[in-house]
Amino acid sequence: SLSLDTSGHVYVTGDTSSSTDFPTTSGAYDTSFNGNDYWTVDVFVSKLDGGLTSLLASTYLGGSGSDYGKFLALDTSGNVYVTGEAGSGFTTTSGAYDSSIGNAFVSKLDGGLTSLLASTYLGGSDADIGSSLTLDTSRNVYVTGYTGSSDFPTTSGAYDTSLTGYIDVFISKLDSGLTSLLASTFLGGNSYESGNSLTLGTSGNLYVTGDTASSNFPTTSGAYDTSYNGASTDVFVSKLDSGLTSLLASTFLGGARTEYGNSLTLDTSGNVFVTGYTYSTDFPTTNGAYNTS
Repeated sequence: SLSLDTSGHVYVTGDTSSSTDFPTTSGAYDTSFNGNDYWTVDVFVSKLDGGLTSLLASTYLGGSGSDYGKFLALDTSGNVYVTGEAGSGFTTTSGAYDSSIGNAFVSKLDGGLTSLLASTYLGGSDADIGSSLTLDTSRNVYVTGYTGSSDFPTTSGAYDTSLTGYIDVFISKLDSGLTSLLASTFLGGNSYESGNSLTLGTSGNLYVTGDTASSNFPTTSGAYDTSYNGASTDVFVSKLDSGLTSLLASTFLGGARTEYGNSLTLDTSGNVFVTGYTYSTDFPTTNGAYNTS
């Protein structure tokens, strides 16, 4: 994942198994690989100039197990938020929401990548992976991914507080300091789902996409497609309120075979653009579209 700051600098995250020669910079938060053997990986976060000519800052982030950086975003002050999957010994900070359990993580670094400002686990006793995050105007952090934990933390009044299948989407909201879970919900049906991307609309409603193998994935009345189409997985696109208490709109999107929803964004009119990939020859296309077959 990558993002740009207001000066056009490029921030990128991912993961590396390069224990000795991944490029880090002087004064970075962590210049040493943390994994405990050849097969482990660390998250990295790096900052380059807009012309990609200079490495301005670069740091490892991780613990003794394998850690994967999946997505990052910047707040209006230039702080960097990262989510992904954490292994054992991942670094958390004093006062963090959860310093003990979970595989998903959310971490916050300063724009120079010199300080870990906040870092927390997010999850339960089974597998959890953070896939995407976004910030609202108050710098609260929304994160989505998927979980197999029946004890994944949810909040009172949330849309769905129970694991429905064996893997569900999760959507959670934390404060900017990563100290409090403000809202958290499951989203899913009786099989498995993955939450892969989310964004906020101008009114604060949250849009999320991913893929589902559940014929009973929750859809809403009047939605584009309320019936499961696929032999394996369909894309879903869902809309929730900012407090994660109500499913405002939700639809399937797909054909007779397999689809995956990977990313979405909104235009200035609030229309939703979603991309992914499909194996279906009957995936729905529209008259006059660039490629209908």
